[in-house]
Amino acid sequence: MLKDRIWLSQPIKTRTPSGGVVDGWTEPKPVHARVDYLGARTYTAALAEQTGCSVRATIRRRDVAHGWRALVYGQPFKVKTVEPHENRDYLVLMLETHDGNG
Repeated sequence: MLKDRIWLSQPIKTRTPSGGVVDGWTEPKPVHARVDYLGARTYTAALAEQTGCSVRATIRRRDVAHGWRALVYGQPFKVKTVEPHENRDYLVLMLETHDGNG
């Protein structure tokens, strides 16, 4: 069932030598998953055309939270929701991306 591979990263905050805070990501960890593309869309927001894509990834149960990043075939997605699967050994991640124009 888990024939695809994704890489999960969680957000971290680090301090620079001058004391400033820098947002970053942990080293991506490979995870076996089942990836289902749900659809893509084009829409207009702030007078600019934008695109987005939604993906559902089923993974074995592990520590994952809203706001993490998932790399699916090299493309970054944001983890929008983490839901339990009907089988208690798995989780369903709803992933979303957009081009960020505007």
